[in-house]
Amino acid sequence: LNQMSLHSRKNYTTVTGKSGQISKINLGRVGKYIIALVLVVVTFFTSIFPIVSFAFETFLPNPGDYSFLYTGDTANLTTKWWITSENITENGMYGQKGILYNDTIWNAFKGTILVSVACALLAGTIGTLIGYAVSKNRRSKGANYVNAMAFLPYLMPSIAVGAAFFILFSNEHVNLFNTYTLLIIVGTIKYIPFASRSSLNSMLQLSGEIEEAAIIQDIPWIKRMTRIIIPIQKSSIISGYMLPFMTCLRELSLFMLLCTQGFILSTTLDYFDEMGLYAFSSGINLILIVTILVCNTIVNKVTGASLDKGIGG
Repeated sequence: LNQMSLHSRKNYTTVTGKSGQISKINLGRVGKYIIALVLVVVTFFTSIFPIVSFAFETFLPNPGDYSFLYTGDTANLTTKWWITSENITENGMYGQKGILYNDTIWNAFKGTILVSVACALLAGTIGTLIGYAVSKNRRSKGANYVNAMAFLPYLMPSIAVGAAFFILFSNEHVNLFNTYTLLIIVGTIKYIPFASRSSLNSMLQLSGEIEEAAIIQDIPWIKRMTRIIIPIQKSSIISGYMLPFMTCLRELSLFMLLCTQGFILSTTLDYFDEMGLYAFSSGINLILIVTILVCNTIVNKVTGASLDKGIGG
């Protein structure tokens, strides 16, 4: 259906080239309060409550045990999961230091940021170029083929992609197992669909006359991209970079066969779960959530684009 829609001769563009359209609907006096209440409840249970739960778990002496709530005794709450600076005297931590002093967690965090940033830059750039190329030649068979191939990794289960690259790059001839290089290659291929789809949708809304005017004046392609197209479609292009970055931060199934536990945060989380240190895995979840929120806020402040306004909004 998606391919058929691109074959249409109808061309919906906007005068300004902005990548999003807002359609307001009058909900009525009662409807707006009902819908607002429903959205508040849904948001609380799907977004706010899990974050609070992750944070609270890291202060429980026995993560998952909320029996003290019935007695009102909060004196047993502890900060040992965060600030224990040695691994000898504290019981129940299996020789691990607290989260703030745990080298395993922070080395994995650095590796996760490295892989996520590299995948976002590569996948975002490639996806943007694919979206631009397909939008300019969307009625040709070649463009449709490129678009289909770019979208193919999204249709494949992450564990299947990881297994394929594990077989390909974990042998005596080419051994990239447990390297950031392999994770970046696999992540880039897997996340190209996010960037290319966002870029394609925005490029299709950009009127061709805007670039044609620059071509008539013999402006080079690089300058047309950096001075005209990218500034106009800034929100969608940044979304094409942010989506791979955020997805890569918490990816597990794609990377679990390609590196050892403790190499990146998602495999480290799985490692602590297997050990029974659920406070550590909750803390890692909290670190990932805070990192995503901080990065989204920084991008919003610096560029004015943000995913909380919608993809390409």
